[in-house]
Amino acid sequence: MDYKLLVIVFISLLYSCEYKEAGNIENHKMLDSISSYYNFSKDKTQNPAKRKEAINNAYRLLFMQPNDTLLYKVLYRKAIIHNVLKEYDSLIYYNALLLKKATISNNYYYQGKANYLKAYYLNTVKYMPDSAFSYYNQSKNNFIILKDSSEIGKRLLNMAYIQQSNSDYFGSKETITNALKYLSLKKDEKYVASAYYVLASNNKNLLNFEDAIEYYKKAIEITKSDIDKLAYKNNLAILYIEKKAYGKAISILEVIIKDSLVQKNVIKKARAIDNLAYALWLGKSKNVENLFFDALNIRVKHNDKYGLLASYNHLGEFYLKKDSKKSLVWFNKALKTSKTIKNAKGEIEALRALMKVAPNNLKIKNRYIALSDSLQKQELKVKTQFAKIQYDDQLKNEEIQKLKILTVNQQLEVSIQKRQKVIYLLIGIILIILVVFYVYSLIQKHKKDKVQEVYKTEKNISKRVHDEIANDISVLTNFVEDNLDLGKPSSKELLENKLHNIYLRARDISTDISSIDLTDFKKELKNLIVQYNTNHVNVITNLDDYDWQMIADYKKIAVYRVIQELLINAKKHSGCKRITLMLNDKAQNRIITYTDNGVGCIKSNIKSNGLANAENRINNIKGTFNFDTSLGNGFKATIIFQK
Repeated sequence: MDYKLLVIVFISLLYSCEYKEAGNIENHKMLDSISSYYNFSKDKTQNPAKRKEAINNAYRLLFMQPNDTLLYKVLYRKAIIHNVLKEYDSLIYYNALLLKKATISNNYYYQGKANYLKAYYLNTVKYMPDSAFSYYNQSKNNFIILKDSSEIGKRLLNMAYIQQSNSDYFGSKETITNALKYLSLKKDEKYVASAYYVLASNNKNLLNFEDAIEYYKKAIEITKSDIDKLAYKNNLAILYIEKKAYGKAISILEVIIKDSLVQKNVIKKARAIDNLAYALWLGKSKNVENLFFDALNIRVKHNDKYGLLASYNHLGEFYLKKDSKKSLVWFNKALKTSKTIKNAKGEIEALRALMKVAPNNLKIKNRYIALSDSLQKQELKVKTQFAKIQYDDQLKNEEIQKLKILTVNQQLEVSIQKRQKVIYLLIGIILIILVVFYVYSLIQKHKKDKVQEVYKTEKNISKRVHDEIANDISVLTNFVEDNLDLGKPSSKELLENKLHNIYLRARDISTDISSIDLTDFKKELKNLIVQYNTNHVNVITNLDDYDWQMIADYKKIAVYRVIQELLINAKKHSGCKRITLMLNDKAQNRIITYTDNGVGCIKSNIKSNGLANAENRINNIKGTFNFDTSLGNGFKATIIFQK
């Protein structure tokens, strides 16, 4: 019975493993299918309808095999394809869903992407520049959190385009200059070229023609896109026309017309022909009328309304002095076309031109004045909104920064309190063991406003040691010399040596705690180094580059004594010709590196030359003292302590 049960359990486990393995294989296949559909939807060479079908398949499969990483990608791609197909309701829905999910999971990358799509829709479809500007700004802030310089620069470029389109040329210049700080020429060549193009256009509109020419040339030089290069050259030619440098404009436009890309694109071809005809006419060339009509016919055939607006204005100017009736016809066509495409600036230009042909027409004048005032008010409103968005954003960032500082300060306060508790405990132990450490514990315990009192206590101790102990021992030595049994010279010599050593030690204690001018510590260190910088030894240091004002006085004393000890050892034992003493700050630490090119020594003998005291001093200020030496290879020491 037991045997049969075991067989059944074994078969069940085997079946379960096979089922799990089959399930895993099926899951992998499904994920592969989702990825395959997604990759197809990204291919811009494919028909948009087929791309939509592929991304919809990927989206449906995700309900069967949830995967957050793929879901973000698929939602973003779905929103983009709906935008391409002008299915704006679907664009809004799926983009909002993407933003909601990305916000819940703190995925700043896709928050930035969703805010970008929202801004793009508001700018290009709804013509709401202030709202679009705000969402571009939000997208930028999402990428600032990620420190994604490329995306930050692109969003600033989008914002600069909107400012320029709404005549905020100064604001656009400031924004695009900021964008260039984030964009990398190596990684973002296309966007850097676009940034210079925007700068050029802004300067042209502000009549800074020389700067505009330089920026157009930079954009032309940087871009690797032949289409963009032609567009930049065309705008440079238009600028030369405005500067009345007709020869330069004609040279550029003649080359553009012959370009194979322009020949294949009738809209670009018509633009180049129209601009060339305009430049030739202004340059006093004859027989350009046919060129104007060649461009016009192409634009009429292909219903290029923005191109027609340019042709009508140019023909109106062309006939202005020759035939005012024809001029009036063309300017009226420009006026009508401007209204059709809702181009207020174009309408104003047409009205301005019509006033030249019909100066006594009050209807035209009144319409011009009303439209100009309305446009100026609208532009001022939009500019003000742009400035407000940026100002509010600045205030928000400042507030965030203040909160960060407050949090850091609170954490620091907690850290200080913990450290103080440890110090108090150590002080209690040290006071029991040795009175000398009492002075040190006071320095650790008290704040800076009590440091001078501690130093005064140190000096009193020093004076007392010198005046009472050292002098008493000196008197005792004289007494022993006068009264010791002369028949035992060895005892006498031994006692004298011991007493003399005690005297020297007491004197050294006094000297050790003797005054150092801590108010000008840098000068004190210089004076110390000067004593050892001789004709035989060259001391190299970067002491002047570092300040000591914020460093606690007890740490200064320790550092001073250790450097003094190192220099004394170098003079006594090293035989070096060069000493290097370099300072460096890293994070919250100060690092002092001492190096000499002397004879070095064996590490096991280090204790005998007094460096043990140096190590203790640095340990007492919670620092580290490390050294490296060997015979014939000089001596190197590194001091690290918290500032």
